[in-house]
Amino acid sequence: SNSMASASNQNKFLGTLLGMGIGDALGMPVAGLSDDERTARFGRIDRYHPRRLDDDAEIKAGEFTDESEIALCIVEAATANDGIFDPELIGPRMLFLARGESKRWMHPDTFAALETAEEALDFRQPLDDDGPASPDVAVRGVPIGLMHSVGTKRPSQLFHDIEGVVRITHGSPLAISAAAAVALGVALFARNEMEPRAVPNEIAHYLHDGEMARALRGDLNSIDGTDVASVVATAVGDVVRAQSFEQAVLEAVNRGGPADTRGALTGALAGARFGADGIPQWLIDGSEGRIYVSLAVPWFYRTSMRRAGRSIEIKRSLS
Repeated sequence: SNSMASASNQNKFLGTLLGMGIGDALGMPVAGLSDDERTARFGRIDRYHPRRLDDDAEIKAGEFTDESEIALCIVEAATANDGIFDPELIGPRMLFLARGESKRWMHPDTFAALETAEEALDFRQPLDDDGPASPDVAVRGVPIGLMHSVGTKRPSQLFHDIEGVVRITHGSPLAISAAAAVALGVALFARNEMEPRAVPNEIAHYLHDGEMARALRGDLNSIDGTDVASVVATAVGDVVRAQSFEQAVLEAVNRGGPADTRGALTGALAGARFGADGIPQWLIDGSEGRIYVSLAVPWFYRTSMRRAGRSIEIKRSLS
């Protein structure tokens, strides 16, 4: 029935955005630590931990980083703009984040590009077209994948949307294809029209060729790099192999390197696959962003359905 479909769609939206914040927060305390440091300090990560920063500030357990914040500011901007991803609306919101608490997380390249864009008053021109793609940029694919998880498949529009949000700071083809791979993964898992194990090749098929497509066609279990293509491919692989949300995300955050990015990507993809119903309650309860996300989702979902040409009436409950 149609209302069942819509409930399960909305559950995927909620699962994806909650999952992103949960994975990000699980990985946050160990992001950037060496394997030895991580093991000495935490053993295996199996719950939220706080993090003490160099300036002695403490980040509470369950807080996510700028990566989820940027994805949520993209959600917000698109919701306010009829589902159109406009760099001129998203760029200034990212800059606002960069000026606040988020700066402590933000990748220096991303921060520098935002400052340059502000001086040039142009959020459509990246700092350069072949700079290194830091893995954090791939997380921007999450909201775009959700928007494209309903209605007719529009791959060329998906790539156009991705290019706009990535080029606010990063112009390299790899940055764009990594974020596109994440968007396609979210959309494919959320649509649930194929076996999970078919997803990596399907993403690679849309990307045609290049480093990202090659990584997805390889053995996803044996990748251990921390470059963006490896991080994205590993996240997809962890979700394909997992029997549950929890298994995927804990696997990801214990892989080392950019654990916050690994967690955010794997959490989003696993949330798209398993839905919010598949996320254990203790992980939701411990997540600092859960209330914001659960308030944002119904509006973003409605906007996505409108953009896909399927309007939804808001059912006013009388209870």
